[in-house]
Amino acid sequence: MKSAITSFFTLLLMCSGSIPANAGGPLVIGGPKFGIAGQPFTWDPAKMPIQYRVDPGPMAVTSSGTVVIDNPTGLQRVQNMFGVWQAVSTAAISYSNAGPLLPSGSYTGGDLNSVPQFNDIVGSCKSGTQNPVVFDANGQIMSALGLPPEVIGFTSGCAVDASTGHLTGALILMNGKFQDGISTPTSSPPNYELTANEFDEAITHEIGHFSGLGHSQINIDLLLDFNSSGACDQDRHAGLPLMFPELFCPARKDSGLPPLSADDVSAISSLYPSGSFASNYGTISGRIYFSDGVSQFQGANVIARVVDDPRTATDESRRIAVSAISGYLFTGNPGQSFTASMPDPNENNTAGDLTGSRDSSLIGYYQIAVPPGTYTVEVESIFDQFVSDSGIGPLSPPVLLAGPNEFWDKNESAFDYAAQRDTITVNPGDKITGIDIILNGTKPQFDQYEDSGELFDSPLASPLKMAEVGG
Repeated sequence: MKSAITSFFTLLLMCSGSIPANAGGPLVIGGPKFGIAGQPFTWDPAKMPIQYRVDPGPMAVTSSGTVVIDNPTGLQRVQNMFGVWQAVSTAAISYSNAGPLLPSGSYTGGDLNSVPQFNDIVGSCKSGTQNPVVFDANGQIMSALGLPPEVIGFTSGCAVDASTGHLTGALILMNGKFQDGISTPTSSPPNYELTANEFDEAITHEIGHFSGLGHSQINIDLLLDFNSSGACDQDRHAGLPLMFPELFCPARKDSGLPPLSADDVSAISSLYPSGSFASNYGTISGRIYFSDGVSQFQGANVIARVVDDPRTATDESRRIAVSAISGYLFTGNPGQSFTASMPDPNENNTAGDLTGSRDSSLIGYYQIAVPPGTYTVEVESIFDQFVSDSGIGPLSPPVLLAGPNEFWDKNESAFDYAAQRDTITVNPGDKITGIDIILNGTKPQFDQYEDSGELFDSPLASPLKMAEVGG
């Protein structure tokens, strides 16, 4: 495995222009006039399976045109990766290969190998005619689109039904240059290479986006340690989501791990719950607050971890963990009319983003679906380099916490010990609410002239409370 970190690239395009993605759990959340406010966009469960069509050309060729991976091999690999998500028993999602790409404009059939052909295929996706999976066999389409050579592939959501909140069109473009058998990462431009299993992980990641999933973050310390050591330990790798924004560890299959982490399985099951979901999951929910105990904090990464079993050699707390972003259902840009109401061609941000609820009670809200077990809940910052198309959650750049990772405890306050933690036991079908965390050390959100009417009844604790807990 090369030491360079390789990025997945997620792009959401609509006929009317670019729509912000709410990566981190669901990819897109409905807004007041776009889908159902506060509800994720999904493919219509009543219209399963989702039909896709595949480029009939080779998956990978050399710069001289020699075929490295032919179409039947590439097609089988793509079908296997769609099968990874379909195999999740608690998710009611399925896919079907409807055949080769349909002609559209300049693309009349055969290998799709030019930007004009790709643009016409995008047009057919926007019209809802087909959901294309395209092999950019030598990476030339990616290059012509201006994408850097580190990009393995991207997913584009082409069309939605804004009245129902359903996805109706999407495509995947994969960079076959990563499978051409040539590894010259120091050349200009560089030519990176992935193993077959690593590339298949990339395909599976893109199918996650295709299905409506955003990026997620668990075991971020593994990435930071990898930058210095170049190694991925088994426990943290097991819990690392396939939907993590960066590819840096060996393929999960090569490491003897299942293709999806606990977080991935929870995410796809939450979007498309099957009849067995309730008997296999419970939920933990709550809100994240600033230190005042009243103002809700959006954009924190909330993680529920299974309590480690000291009787085993593995660390279950690193292997079995599920995440959500606080305020993931709320818009990242509510807009404002004081300085943003400008006539065209100036930007007019009065209404804010199309996506995300405007219900202020959701600003710091999170909900995590977890398998039965005993958990701790902690909150951390989103890694500050996860921005734009590699972003997680509704805010880009992410908002950093004022202090270290902080755990939930029964005596939650703005003055507690951040590492103090209590456990939560979840049984199938449980809906455990009120697991709220008050962040330590944030600046006041109210000035001397404001009174929320809740300050005296809020869970804000005094230093005396901290002394009581400590002593």
